[in-house]
Amino acid sequence: MEMRKNIVLVDDHILVRNGLKELIEKLGPYTISAQYDNGRHFLDEMDWRPDPDLVIMDLDMPAMNGSETSAYLKSINYKVPVLILTLNSDEDTILQLFRNGVCGFLKKDCSSETMKNALANIFSYGYYHNEFLAHYLRNNDKKPRRDLRMEILEQLSPREKEFLKLVCDEREYTYEQIASEMNVQHRTVDGYRESVFEKFGIKSKTGLVLFVLKHRLLDDLN
Repeated sequence: MEMRKNIVLVDDHILVRNGLKELIEKLGPYTISAQYDNGRHFLDEMDWRPDPDLVIMDLDMPAMNGSETSAYLKSINYKVPVLILTLNSDEDTILQLFRNGVCGFLKKDCSSETMKNALANIFSYGYYHNEFLAHYLRNNDKKPRRDLRMEILEQLSPREKEFLKLVCDEREYTYEQIASEMNVQHRTVDGYRESVFEKFGIKSKTGLVLFVLKHRLLDDLN
């Protein structure tokens, strides 16, 4: 029998939590083991509860929101994956969430099928992001992580590595600012971006950041 996954919900709307609980427990071998109404409530109680397999957390909450909570969890090296639910899907917000270490995000109005796919991806691969091709991960996750990382790095030129490092910088550079930091024209940076997009099947700046974090490339982008 397949082991059930314990999931914690953190959302300030009890009707939303109850609806999510009912939906998620129908989607697979999942149990909602605890519910909290904000990040502070969750953090106050996490020390005396067993770690869940996943935390699903709203972005916009009083007392302590999803971004603040995920940033704190990263600072204490909390290993449980965090999936963010949000109505705000602008690129800067999503980039910051991934810098905070979340494993993915979903819009609150997503379909049940999207939720099902997200949960399956998180428990299979450790993350969910619809810009990454599932077959790419299936083909490559069988390799030792170090071998895969080296294979990726070998496909990047020194300037592409520099570009990726700046994309992931916590100062959140725009492409124009990256061009200035690299002392090149904006169109040259566009070329680096398109080259990396093509090599790894990435479609956005968010995807670039997640790709680097997923494969733990930051320390090698020098």
